[in-house]
Amino acid sequence: MVHSVDLTFDDELDAAVRARWRALSDLGLPSLSTHQGASNRPHITLLAGETLDLHGRPVFEPFSVRLGAPLTFPRRSGAVLALGVVPTLELLALHRRVAAVVEGGFDHTRPGAWTPHVTLSRRIVAEQTGAALEALASLGPLPDGEVLGLRFWNGDTRTVTELLAP
Repeated sequence: MVHSVDLTFDDELDAAVRARWRALSDLGLPSLSTHQGASNRPHITLLAGETLDLHGRPVFEPFSVRLGAPLTFPRRSGAVLALGVVPTLELLALHRRVAAVVEGGFDHTRPGAWTPHVTLSRRIVAEQTGAALEALASLGPLPDGEVLGLRFWNGDTRTVTELLAP
């Protein structure tokens, strides 16, 4: 199973992303709102892989984050619909620090290849994209927020370890 190191948000930005999950779900579109597990919360994945070995805990101060335009990542079984994350010096530096203390990870999540994003939906098909984009636009702009937490998701045990809790 996949493991990941993720960043979590302040309450206002978390709620704004969840509102977008619900808007998609209300239209019958695939959405992360249907995943009711306690570990499911809006986040930015810094690193992901079949195996991730943490050799330390990166330290950081909370910092501002701005979510950007919707984007898609094509896959065999539909696409991932996500919100881009505006890359800042703080975010990119933290990503490098985390990568320096975590062994493993998919190549596309390593520095130089990573696209920061917040997932809204998986397995969305091309015919659903227009309705999804209209639903997202109807909610207006997202608030700027703060990255407050850092967590490790263990896909084998399906558990979250808070590395830095808000």
